[in-house]
Amino acid sequence: MDPGHFGAAARTALEAAVLRVSPGMKPQELSNVAWAYATLGWEPGADARVALEVAVVRVGLGMNPQNSSNTIWSFATMGLMPSAEARAALEAAVVRVGPGMCAQDAANTLWSVATLGQMPGAEAWAALEAAVVRVGPCMNAQGAANTMWGVATLGQMPGTEVWAALEVAVVRVGSSMKAQDVATTLWSIVTLGLMPGTAARTALEAAVVRMGMGMKAQDVANTLWSCLTLAITRGIPLPACYPALWQAACGLSVDALKTVGLRNFFHAYLMHTELVRGNVPGDVTFPPWIMNEARGAWMRQAHDDVTMSRDHKEVASIIGELGVAHEVERLTNDGYFSVDVYMPGADVALEIDGPSHFTNISVDGDRYAPGDAPRNWRRTPRTELRDMFLARRHHLVVCVPYFEYDKLKGRMAQTTYIAEKLRGAGVHVPASAI
Repeated sequence: MDPGHFGAAARTALEAAVLRVSPGMKPQELSNVAWAYATLGWEPGADARVALEVAVVRVGLGMNPQNSSNTIWSFATMGLMPSAEARAALEAAVVRVGPGMCAQDAANTLWSVATLGQMPGAEAWAALEAAVVRVGPCMNAQGAANTMWGVATLGQMPGTEVWAALEVAVVRVGSSMKAQDVATTLWSIVTLGLMPGTAARTALEAAVVRMGMGMKAQDVANTLWSCLTLAITRGIPLPACYPALWQAACGLSVDALKTVGLRNFFHAYLMHTELVRGNVPGDVTFPPWIMNEARGAWMRQAHDDVTMSRDHKEVASIIGELGVAHEVERLTNDGYFSVDVYMPGADVALEIDGPSHFTNISVDGDRYAPGDAPRNWRRTPRTELRDMFLARRHHLVVCVPYFEYDKLKGRMAQTTYIAEKLRGAGVHVPASAI
């Protein structure tokens, strides 16, 4: 039903009914109400939201797989993070019902927790991985793509059996994938920094060829970015259909492109023109808006999208105390990239890399020991690309991983660490500075 058909009085009455009946709701009724809110595009009022969260805590133990996945999906679709108590109840439900999840339940749950940006606890994650391995043979194209997207968005490297199940699923459903499924799957594989097997690459390339010129702008941009990233960071040859993807981009109207799409296309253009090594399969023609609208969108992001973390501020402060001339968030000469801390005397770019620059990988079953890095954490391909671009523009790029810096106790230890990093890069740090 069109939510516009509901007047304010009717909606108020429905919310009052939710408050009145919520103490007696059963799991199915709760998930239906949450699903209805999400499907209608409504956000429950403060009292109704609390009532739903209290109901989740109360009935969590009685949820079946569909109840739990639909409830989590509803909160994610509404963009509402459940309370800590409700999240705990839902995670407990996932652990309990994981063995009974169907393919859609598993895909919806992973998509939902990734959309909420909340990494589940170890038991819930293990239950979801086990479910993916079990239901992989039943996944449809959208389910496989959404599952991969969820894993990649959470920045969590799948276990060996999980990845094998997902690759088999991609090979099986490749012929039925829609454009968005293909683009999402490729983006997910590349975001995780994985090397897809030959059969999976063949299936995905065939799907891209089949989609041809019918891809939407975002699908074309994501597919181009993925193919280029695999070629540059993993040495996988560009597919034969690569020039056709740029041809599809040439057919797009710039007026129909969102800002993020323009930035993605320009990133792909930079990768092609600066970082691609080896043969390109055929002639490539870039769209006329690449060096105008797309370039402008990219440069505006480099200039405006600047955030400084606590570590970033501390490191910059320490460099100042060491007596080293530096600039914070300095744009490269072409204006394409912003450097966290730049030291002009030695032409050194220093980057402070937080958690988003790494993917969590399993080590002996332990996924939650960042102090053991670098064993447990792998740099993302996007971070690898950043450093490649910066290395072309500066004498040297120095990285400060957050898991190294955060282990340091006290200002003296932090100062000594940064001084050693700088000296190793050829930056003059006076001995008297420490």
